[in-house]
Amino acid sequence: MAAASAPLNRWHTLLAVLIAYGSLYPFDFVLPAQPLDALRGMLDDAALWSNRGDVLGNILLFLPWGLATGWPRPPRAAALAASVLAGLVLAAILQILQLTLPSRDAALSDVLWNGVGLLLGQFLLAPRVGMAWQGTRAAALLPWALVALWVAAQALPFVPSLDLSLLREHLRAFFAPRPLAPGVLAVAFGSVLALGHLAHAALPAYRVATALALLLPAVLLARLSIAGGAPHWHEAAALTAGWVAVALLRDPRRLAPAAFAVLLAGLTLNGLAPYRLGGPPGAFNWLPFAGHLHGNMLANLRELLDTAWVCAALLWLAHAMGARLAGVGAFLVAWVLGLEIVQLWLPGRSADLTPALIVLLVALPTIHLLRDSPPPRADLPAPLLRPRVPSDQPPAARVERRRALLWAALAWLAASAALVWLIRQPGTPYNVRELFLGNGHPAAIALFALVLPWLGAGPRLALDQATRWRAGALLLPVLLCAAGLATLLMLAGSVTAESLDDIAGSNNRYWWVTEREVWGPWWATLFRETLSAERVAPIERAARFLALYFPPAALLALALAAFDLRLPPRRLALLAVPLLPLLWLARKVAFDWSSTDNLNELIAPVDALGLRGGVYLYLLLALLCVHVALLAGARRRPWPAVLCTLAALPLSWWLLNQGLATEVHKYGLVYSGAQFLLGADRQALPGDSALLIRWLALYLAGTALLAAGAALARRSPPN
Repeated sequence: MAAASAPLNRWHTLLAVLIAYGSLYPFDFVLPAQPLDALRGMLDDAALWSNRGDVLGNILLFLPWGLATGWPRPPRAAALAASVLAGLVLAAILQILQLTLPSRDAALSDVLWNGVGLLLGQFLLAPRVGMAWQGTRAAALLPWALVALWVAAQALPFVPSLDLSLLREHLRAFFAPRPLAPGVLAVAFGSVLALGHLAHAALPAYRVATALALLLPAVLLARLSIAGGAPHWHEAAALTAGWVAVALLRDPRRLAPAAFAVLLAGLTLNGLAPYRLGGPPGAFNWLPFAGHLHGNMLANLRELLDTAWVCAALLWLAHAMGARLAGVGAFLVAWVLGLEIVQLWLPGRSADLTPALIVLLVALPTIHLLRDSPPPRADLPAPLLRPRVPSDQPPAARVERRRALLWAALAWLAASAALVWLIRQPGTPYNVRELFLGNGHPAAIALFALVLPWLGAGPRLALDQATRWRAGALLLPVLLCAAGLATLLMLAGSVTAESLDDIAGSNNRYWWVTEREVWGPWWATLFRETLSAERVAPIERAARFLALYFPPAALLALALAAFDLRLPPRRLALLAVPLLPLLWLARKVAFDWSSTDNLNELIAPVDALGLRGGVYLYLLLALLCVHVALLAGARRRPWPAVLCTLAALPLSWWLLNQGLATEVHKYGLVYSGAQFLLGADRQALPGDSALLIRWLALYLAGTALLAAGAALARRSPPN
């Protein structure tokens, strides 16, 4: 390269422009009344130390100049000396020009510290970087460098504080009500996908999920202790969802396009917020960095680093997909510039040239480095608990799977239309009519129609991933909880809040902790000073819902492992052991610590055998899960599913009647638990025959939908 024979190269030209821009901003030149006296005063000033920030800034300013001279290969001695001399001359000229800037304080010591930075970059940093960035080591270091860029964007200014008041303030901000920011959440989600792809290039595949599981909480905790860096629980949820997506996708060939699409969508959504046009267009700021050199400098620097990270990640992902990097870089510059132009008409936004310039400045070296590195490898994990099915399916299997997905989509549309028609018919139970948002809006019903298949698909997806990892037994509860949170989000978008309260219970934990001090005075004080009822409510809602979701999901995962995957007993025991304490905790939260009696009052008391109704209901749940698991594999082994169906119909009805109370007294009315669940209302109570027919129809439809979801969620067709 030119750096090996010439004192200066193209990077020095770019660095000279940037250094001059930063040193002479805001360009408000005013010639001093006595120019020679001003120059003499600067030369006579013998002070070497102004303050730590200025000294560090002057050293860092010329560090890249020295790095550009000595990397990737050191030049000859003459070229080396010429580069040092050129850097010192540039530093001196800029200090002399600063004499004409009233807003700047020119000092000869700045030239000295610029020279220190230049020498450090040239003789200390460049040789080490050059040695590390040779041959195959360059490809190994680049992913780590991009991960470090993301961490830097998150953890700036890297100075944690032990101030408890700051921690309490950040915790309040973490749980504070805040409108959803789709762009921020998309960038957070896509960033984790990109980090997962980077991890696949730097680590063995079986360590990727573990590495992210350590990195993401560490960054969130660091931000809680850094001034001005408080995250929000929305962002934490997006990061968690990204981690789950990485664990599910696993293959970097799938991660790359998904991460690219989500990151580009997040970049676009951030650029178009608040998603409404204002009045006449504003002014476009053509002066680079002018808008970022005022106001909160830390926030401005974070914004620039975020832009740099998104650009570098998109180029990395494009490189992994085999795209032409120069074309992708040009597209990103044009896209960001277009978003800035649109901001001329967006209220509260200011159009600026700086983001497009940042993308250009990041794209040039990133493209240069990526061209010298081979595309990241795409190896997949070795089989852990059972042999993997080959990812390359025969054409017939792919066609069959697409046909199954098409039929599933048609069935979903038909079920949605049937539900829309059904709730508008006379005689429909009142608790069904009042269930959906928007008085039964078709969009809410269509989303709700996905819930039942997802109840079967979620545990199957979690099981598929858990059986492919060495620590799968510990991963399974986490994935089941993630599937439960996805179910809660689907229900929150389809049914009313009152319906969720009736099932999961109201959010009253904050009142019990602060007013009754059920957790003791220390927790009461912490809740009063740090939290509020509005901040605790989403966490309590999620915890109470998971307490109801987790038992059937865990039992279904174990049933699928036993009857569909046919894992050996030892593997089943390994999967079951971590689930047992969580099943106990779920029962305590759902029933013993419940905030509503709507479920407890329906459960039968102790019978002649000394068993409570809950025992029979758990047996009913286990029967349902075994039935679903057998139906999910019915195409391979139909007879066990047929026999189980014939036995389950009468057995499920008996278990239901044993588990539910025969008499419930409420609001002056008397009815059974089965009549409450299956009747149209509490006035016209159906007889036993009608209840039996309704139960059998409900049971068969539920098992069929759950089994269909579990079957569709298979990663690939079974052998």
